[in-house]
Order: sequence, then structure tokens, then C-alpha cells
Amino acid sequence: MSDPLLTPPFLSQSLAQAADGLYQSSERLAQHLHAAALAIVHGLTSGSRVLCAGEREGVWLAQQAAHLLVQGTGRARPPLAAVSVCSAWGPGQTAQSGHLDAQVRALGQPGDVWLAFSLEQSEGELALATATARDMDLTLVVMTGEAASVLGPMVRDTDVWVPLPGMHATHLFGTAWLAVHLLSEAVDAHLLGEEL
Repeated sequence: MSDPLLTPPFLSQSLAQAADGLYQSSERLAQHLHAAALAIVHGLTSGSRVLCAGEREGVWLAQQAAHLLVQGTGRARPPLAAVSVCSAWGPGQTAQSGHLDAQVRALGQPGDVWLAFSLEQSEGELALATATARDMDLTLVVMTGEAASVLGPMVRDTDVWVPLPGMHATHLFGTAWLAVHLLSEAVDAHLLGEEL
């Protein structure tokens, strides 16, 4: 039996790699999150809403983003118009065919913001719904891995791409969870002013 006080090197190495990647990309990530917050604030102050979407583990990110936009990050403000449009299945499962696409067709209006989360996995339903959102003239704000292989090809010049550091879905998820909270704080800061 191994000594419980000895930390396996792969654990600390994995954490160090994730922290290093986040540190090295922090300035760039902050700029992209700022642009994403501005796009969301512009949509909301123009009377539009934010449709948050994800597939598989991205469902959790979409639900958390919608929750934070509606409830806020601790500062008093009215709820914002945000909703999670996710698969009929739970997080971590494959979406029901066409379900996300049907939701964006039913709920999306030109000028709305499509906040989508891709962990660079097999996310065909998310890709289809994002293409529909683009065709319906929703503003795309997409958080993906740096490869942007699933949603990247759909991003237009007027959209916002937030590239997250990391190659594996687990690292992307951890960074995206942090980014969702920072994005919500940035939205609140734009609407309410920075906290002193």
C-alpha cells in the first residue's frame, strides 16, 4: 500500500499545467471576456435576451451562465433576460436530435445573443443550433477551446469568440466554469459600475 501522505506526481503536474496555461493566457482571455460582456450588455440594453447553450458537459456551463445572468453575482440589480436552452437530456449525455435547433427557432429573435459553450467534443447538435442562430441573425458569443473546431467556423466578424486555454475537455470545462463567473461579473460591472 502506498503512503497516503505522498502526492502522486501526475496530480501536481496536471494542476501546474492547467494553472500555467491559464496564467499565460490570462491577459488575452480577459480581453475576450470583456468583448463578450460588451456584446451581452449591448443585447440586453437593446431589449434582447441571452440564450445560453451547450451540449454534453457544456449543458452545466449554459445553465450556470443563465443562472448568474438572471440572479446576478451578489450585487443588487433586476434580473436579466437569460435562459438556458439545452438538450432534453441531462448534462454529460448526448442531446436529443434536433432539440437545440428547435429551441433556437422557437425562442431566438434577431439581435438576441447566443452564448454557446463547446468543449471541443462531438457536439453536432450544438453546431447545428449555432448555425441556425447565426442564420437567424443572433449575435454569437462562443466559448471554445483554442482549436475552435466545432463552433469556430461559424463565428463572423461581428461575433465574439472566447478561446479557452487547454486541449482536454476536463481542462476546458474548469477554465470555462471560471470564465462564466468572470463574464457574469463583467456584465454586472458594465451595468452597475465597478465595485470599489
